[in-house]
Amino acid sequence: MAKKQQRFNIKNTTPHTLPMARLAEYLRKLSTVLGNEDHVHFLRMDEGSASAVIEVDEEIEPVVVSRTKSAAIGEGPKEAVQAYGSLRESLEEDGLTADLEQDTGEVITKFVTPRQTEQEAFGPLWQEGTLDGLLTRIEGVDETIHVTLLSEGYRRVAETNRDIGVQLGPRFYRTISKGKWYRNVEGKWELQKFVIRGIEDLEDTSLPEIVARLRAIPDNDLKTLEDPIGEMLRIRRGEE
Repeated sequence: MAKKQQRFNIKNTTPHTLPMARLAEYLRKLSTVLGNEDHVHFLRMDEGSASAVIEVDEEIEPVVVSRTKSAAIGEGPKEAVQAYGSLRESLEEDGLTADLEQDTGEVITKFVTPRQTEQEAFGPLWQEGTLDGLLTRIEGVDETIHVTLLSEGYRRVAETNRDIGVQLGPRFYRTISKGKWYRNVEGKWELQKFVIRGIEDLEDTSLPEIVARLRAIPDNDLKTLEDPIGEMLRIRRGEE
């Protein structure tokens, strides 16, 4: 059975300075990230920077690479995502970085913590905006009312005052401002705080009803389309 090799390169350390117990912990977490344990084998540590040589059965390598790249962006099996984050945290604790590369030299992923990237962070910045979501919590014992929305799969916590809190009450578990944004060192904008200054219920109208309304507009191209809903979905996805 043909074999491929990968290298787990731990920067700023050597096999002579990296404690064996710590190396074993790194490799255990990396093994969970890679998965497919019957097809992945540890071969040796090379001299120079601590570089663990790993052997992977050729036919399974694409699966291992895909699983690792998915874990790096928080997708895929839960155990792989958690192990990836845990390995990165362990490296951060030791002041180290690492990468995993194929025998071609192509880097599969870099275990680099946000604080170790060179990009400068910006913010926080306040910007007017809206936040759509499912209202799941309203609470507060003083003038500040805390609100939780389920929006795009994430829980968003916002603040508002008592008057708006009272208006939100009847909208509990219904779909319904000013946001504080921060650009992290990875270049991604994160919503740190959201203050609700007004509310507006989203119209509960089905897609077929919306299409019917659009077709009623004079000189509308939707009248000639065989599948207007499919066309709208393609436009939304950016497809030609």
